[in-house]
Amino acid sequence: MQLENDLYGIDKRFIIEAGHIINSGTLKNIAGLSEHIRYVSIKDTRLMNDLIQAFKDKRYTNIFYPPETNMKIIRHIRRIKMPENILSELAHMKKVMPDTYHHILIIAVLAAKTSLEDSLKNKYATDMTIRLSLFHDLGKSRLPLRILNKRSPLTREERRILRTHPLIGYVLLHYYFGKYHKRYDFSSFQHHERLDGSGYPKGIKRLNKYSHLLGVVDTLDALISERPYRKKPFTLRSAIDFLLDESEKGRFDKGLVHTLIRYARKEGPGTKLIIAAKGRDKEPAGNCYGKTAAS
Repeated sequence: MQLENDLYGIDKRFIIEAGHIINSGTLKNIAGLSEHIRYVSIKDTRLMNDLIQAFKDKRYTNIFYPPETNMKIIRHIRRIKMPENILSELAHMKKVMPDTYHHILIIAVLAAKTSLEDSLKNKYATDMTIRLSLFHDLGKSRLPLRILNKRSPLTREERRILRTHPLIGYVLLHYYFGKYHKRYDFSSFQHHERLDGSGYPKGIKRLNKYSHLLGVVDTLDALISERPYRKKPFTLRSAIDFLLDESEKGRFDKGLVHTLIRYARKEGPGTKLIIAAKGRDKEPAGNCYGKTAAS
């Protein structure tokens, strides 16, 4: 594996040159570049305010319910500390790619809510879920805006470049967390992998449980969000059908998908799950999800 361009940290420190083979030895050296890592509490930053505002996203009115659960998530967020450089990365993304930044916030609160589900709360630690969510897409900060904002279908070469963002984030997290990178770096590297091996960048089937959770909620938000490469987003109903199809193909865990269905119900959120027949709604015309861009 190798990167397209020289990679620098947000602190402008050189990390690795373009074309250099990235292997375990290279990554160890990159992790060794970090000396003193300054951690900052999220509760005292603008990121905290932005995360609170994410609960007001109208697309998720049915999902971010009840308010008591949202407050519980906010309490978890207030306890989190992050490396100062990662907070700087997120602030930079907010400025130059606000849509990606908002997507990251949504993934953080949606994944956090899923981690609190009664059937899952013993499987996922909510604080860890939020941390991993907040830097799962960090690699996109180094992609050309001409690709991220392109309105026409991407070329094969552009798709290949886009699919380097998990690797870029993986390398950045080695630098930002130093010797502690193994606790967090998989969040970037695996969030586009799938249980049947059809994902990228490695096509693996055995995923970290947090990576898979991020992959499911990441896909949902990508589907119902406006994107330059399609005329209109999926409705929530058609997105749920897509997730169900993916779970039937063995790409997503059915339990996680069913949890999202329960959250999305308009009548009586959290009540007994009843899955309607397929075809409740159609995906948008000209949908290019998975072909011209990645979530």
